[in-house]
Amino acid sequence: MTKDEPDDEELAELIKGKTLSVYWYMLRHTEPLTAREIQRGAKLSSPSLSMHHLERLRQFGLVEKDVHGQYSVTRDVRVGILNQFMGKGRLMVPRFLFYATFFSSITAALTTLAFWFADWYSAILLALLITSCAVLWYEALKVWREQPFPEGDDD
Repeated sequence: MTKDEPDDEELAELIKGKTLSVYWYMLRHTEPLTAREIQRGAKLSSPSLSMHHLERLRQFGLVEKDVHGQYSVTRDVRVGILNQFMGKGRLMVPRFLFYATFFSSITAALTTLAFWFADWYSAILLALLITSCAVLWYEALKVWREQPFPEGDDD
């Protein structure tokens, strides 16, 4: 990071709204993109608006422009809502999804065992696990709905 580039805390304050949507779109598409491709994919009203957000990201040291006018991500920073996602490219999913999947599989396995060892503490354990699963799935879906760029036909 050079002296002019802001740190992650400053970037969280600087990258918001449509600029965050453009950055999110670029993180999910690892190949270099033109301003028009980004405008269409991020659902911006014009290529000049796309250029404005791309230039902001370039000033912050997050993207670079090549000689062909294509932009690519140079620095992957997770600021704001992006902290809640894991992965690279199209495989970016909420962190809570892994916990929800893990605890759901444990709960399913222990449910089958609970029928063999039916006692009061097995019932309490299952109730706690089911509650934990419900909370984790709720949080995973909540983060998924808050992503900067809505899923859908983004190509």
